[in-house]
Amino acid sequence: MSEITVKGMRVELLRKEIKNLHLRVHPPDGRVSISVPRQLPIRLVVALIEERLEWIRAQQLRLSTSSSPIRFTDGERHLIAGDDYVLRVVECSSHFGARVVAPDILEIRARAGSTIDARGRMLDAFYRSEVLMRAAPFFARWERVLGVQASEWRVRKMSTRWGSCNVAAKRVWLSLELAKKPDDCLEYVVVHELAHLLEAGHGPRFVSCMDKSLPDWRARKRKLNSR
Repeated sequence: MSEITVKGMRVELLRKEIKNLHLRVHPPDGRVSISVPRQLPIRLVVALIEERLEWIRAQQLRLSTSSSPIRFTDGERHLIAGDDYVLRVVECSSHFGARVVAPDILEIRARAGSTIDARGRMLDAFYRSEVLMRAAPFFARWERVLGVQASEWRVRKMSTRWGSCNVAAKRVWLSLELAKKPDDCLEYVVVHELAHLLEAGHGPRFVSCMDKSLPDWRARKRKLNSR
């Protein structure tokens, strides 16, 4: 077994006496491996992996959001805008919800005996407000720069994507998980989705738009998809 790097992603390469290629993303950590025929040229292996990068990243995202059980108890660590926060749960009778109370403390105020689901909904509400607040200036700026206008943009849970754009309706959706990512990653997703209002696909025109608008978008994309 050997290892190759494709677009910054490490992939375990196994050559076997087989006819077809087998690409896998392994739980729980998202490790990537590919089994290929012994004599297949490395350039073809790399080309296949590059074609499947979006799928690989989607699988890694799914694993990262589902592999570790979260119970919303004291001491858990949660990400906000790329920074690590320690969770503190306060049992109370009013003013429920989640909020940042110190540079490294995330607090959830909940009723005594509240369920994991109830606390999770509080954190989701906090994350949604974070994405809405942080993304708003990016939409205002990039709609002006790109000369486009989204009819609306919203935030929802998305298990395998960071964002999506309904070109016909000019509607943009952002993943709730973006609350955990730094601003430069969030900005990249906003620009990416708005660029689809100029070019629906990911062809040369789309890439040219991204290159002109956000020259370091590839680095931001790698950062966004890093574990």
